[in-house]
Amino acid sequence: MNLEKKYIDEKIWVIENFLTQEELDWFKPWINDPKDWYTTMRSPYKNIMNKFLNTVPEYDDNGNLVFPHPGSKIIELEIFSKPGGIWDRLESVLPKHYKRHNTLQSFKYMTDEEIKNNLDKSVIDSYGVSEDNIDFAMYWHEDHNPNQPVFNASFSLYLNDDFEGGELEFLNKPISIKPKAGMLVGVPVEEGYTHRVAKVLGPNSRHTLYGNCWNDPDTVPVSTSADC
Repeated sequence: MNLEKKYIDEKIWVIENFLTQEELDWFKPWINDPKDWYTTMRSPYKNIMNKFLNTVPEYDDNGNLVFPHPGSKIIELEIFSKPGGIWDRLESVLPKHYKRHNTLQSFKYMTDEEIKNNLDKSVIDSYGVSEDNIDFAMYWHEDHNPNQPVFNASFSLYLNDDFEGGELEFLNKPISIKPKAGMLVGVPVEEGYTHRVAKVLGPNSRHTLYGNCWNDPDTVPVSTSADC
């Protein structure tokens, strides 16, 4: 398998066909099953959803999905953990230290009417944009934080491309990356790389595996529903 990086600019790179067709097919049942997703706190209109693949789903008394915890029942996923599997390949092309995980992230396709009905006004107000001008799935943001430099790189691994829109766009650069199934994209965690995900135009949602590389693997924070 050719894992050669193609640089789009000095820092942004892609590896096409990082996943095999067999691996892409393996993800399809997980993607298409509507169960066991949760809506992230960053969703501007309840459209950003995650799913944990390697733990048996648990729900609290209110029907909310419980985040994985030390007592969670683990599902062994050989496609990730086998020699030469997804984890090994990610670690071979990413800087240290990648935190292994099996979490899917989806940007759900919604009609304009559904977007309007599901708007999180507090999130939209924090962006300072009009509710009538929603052309994004995730708003402009920069992973760089000089006051808390805890991670040094991030990535997105696209699992499908049967949709329109959903491009990865950079604010200060003439770069727009159209998702392609199996493509891995390295996103710099540096000042000047403000980016967003454009609005998904359907007919299907945009699915990825995403993650970060941390400066100190011993201090990687544990994600909870309050911050993810």
